[in-house]
Amino acid sequence: MKKGGPFLPVVLSLRSWLTLSHFAMLALPVVALLATGALATDLRNQTEADLRHQGQIIATTLSDRMHRQDKALVELQGVSPLLTAIREQTLAGIRIVNADGIVVATSGDEHGVDLSSRPEIAEALEGAISEDVRARPPVSRRQSLASDSRFAAVRVFVAVPVMNAGRPAGAVVLSRTPREEMQAIYQVAPQVILGTGIGLFLTFLPTLVYGYLFSRSLRRVARTANRVASGSVADLADLDLPESSHVVEARELSAAFTTMAVRLQERLSYFSEFAGNVAHEFKTPLSSLKGTIELIEDPEMPEAQRARFLANAAEDVDRLDRLVGGLLSLARAEEGFGQDPIALDDLVQQVVARHPGVQITGQAAWVRGNAEQLASAVDNLLENAAHHGAAPIHVHLWVEGHHTGFDISDRGEGISEGNADKVFQRFFTTRRDHGGTGLGLALVRAITRVHGGNTTLEQRANPTTFRVRLPRS
Repeated sequence: MKKGGPFLPVVLSLRSWLTLSHFAMLALPVVALLATGALATDLRNQTEADLRHQGQIIATTLSDRMHRQDKALVELQGVSPLLTAIREQTLAGIRIVNADGIVVATSGDEHGVDLSSRPEIAEALEGAISEDVRARPPVSRRQSLASDSRFAAVRVFVAVPVMNAGRPAGAVVLSRTPREEMQAIYQVAPQVILGTGIGLFLTFLPTLVYGYLFSRSLRRVARTANRVASGSVADLADLDLPESSHVVEARELSAAFTTMAVRLQERLSYFSEFAGNVAHEFKTPLSSLKGTIELIEDPEMPEAQRARFLANAAEDVDRLDRLVGGLLSLARAEEGFGQDPIALDDLVQQVVARHPGVQITGQAAWVRGNAEQLASAVDNLLENAAHHGAAPIHVHLWVEGHHTGFDISDRGEGISEGNADKVFQRFFTTRRDHGGTGLGLALVRAITRVHGGNTTLEQRANPTTFRVRLPRS
């Protein structure tokens, strides 16, 4: 068993936690009854009610006999044997006191005892039913919980007035110990066991079913995560089931993990392809520089030829510098962007102002992102049109539903069908001899995609049109 956090020191499976939580909820009512004393209070109140009813019946019986026999309370015959018989049936101690609080009949042996000082008796002799609860000595716990003896630490006393001619002639005093909580639970054990068994069954069965359904999806996600951690991101078949799970959180987790794994796979493929492209693009100028260095080391080389080789080397260094700059811009574009509100109209017009002769029409909406990166995308598209196209270059701003953007068109010779699918690839260029790096359009697409949009080639010729599509703010 693993150690958990400071509040839950153990780590268990989801099914185990569900089982424990269900059992805890099942036991909560019993714990609440015992911990709050609610059961003890109810047992005491029940005892008081029973004694009150018994006392009222005995008091009514005595009042009736006094009236029919025209005798005083102390003159009634056979009362003590009756009280003894009642005690055997109800387990309650019963005493009859006269108007002075002296015991005149009892189920025990307290004849003649003066009880007038007890508060419940004094109140009953004034004509009101009274109750009192007093502590009692602890009893032996050697007796079984099933015995008639009661283990509670208190005893309940009830005094009921005996009326004669509208005045209290005495009182019936009853006392009994209420049942203790555990004793009460034990004595209803058959019903408790049956109810607990049914509760356990109804708790355990859903726990198994729900635990299986909940944990099945999470286990599949965990297995796939382990495979991804070990370097395998190709097989995501195990996530098909979690994505259709009945548990919303499991479905969302699976979808998020699938997206993460797919993007990780794309990123790994990107790094692999990127490394190959960089190696290829850097290899040619580096090889040329290496050869140039070896040649100019010849002391007998004519100065004119040495100058020509040095000029070629300078061109190779410039190309490497442009490649490094383009790669840095591409890396920054793919890192992410800000969330600043940007008026796309103003941004495009500011960039167009740096390119004389470019026409601009239409209107765009607000977007969120990085103004510097979006301006770089506009600038690269305009430079691409200027290098490959012919005047006039036209920029059209537009808004369509939840998206906005702009189209940049030129009237140049267009893009061949074979090159149309390659123009956004890194390092692809038809102007390598003129210093092209092939990173401009790749940078534009990377910027727009990281802003939630895309850049596409809408028309290859007459005019050649590139479209930038962005979500509206």
